[in-house]
Amino acid sequence: MGHGPKIAKHLQKPEPTKRPKSKDPVIEGSPLAWRFSGCDKDGPFSWAALAHGEPFKEVIDRLHEFEMKSWDEIIETGSHPVEVYKCEKSARDRLADIKQDDIDELMSFRISGKKRVWCIKDGNIMRVLWWDPTHTVCPSLKKHS
Repeated sequence: MGHGPKIAKHLQKPEPTKRPKSKDPVIEGSPLAWRFSGCDKDGPFSWAALAHGEPFKEVIDRLHEFEMKSWDEIIETGSHPVEVYKCEKSARDRLADIKQDDIDELMSFRISGKKRVWCIKDGNIMRVLWWDPTHTVCPSLKKHS
């Protein structure tokens, strides 16, 4: 009983391996993660201005939702990178005050309406920087944003 010609192992194509799908969307090879250690606690976009209670819960819930999205889905929500030179002078001045004026781009995460969370993107890590409830870091020319 023959089983057909034998093929040397080094000539055989490897069997495809199935990898389990990750529950977490991947951003630049890893799950989206938030880093709050460098958030600005003073100045015009201070996290100290975010009141506890419902506003705080809204922001945290929304940031959690972003963790479940792919990068394309995040961009579809109205969140997007912004070149620093396009930001208001007060934002650029604040970056200088906190010694972060060597970055070229910030990431704006749309919470709702005009409310934004601003971060410094470092691969999949979002280094949370500012709370901007009135969309003043980089005002949009679009209506209702």
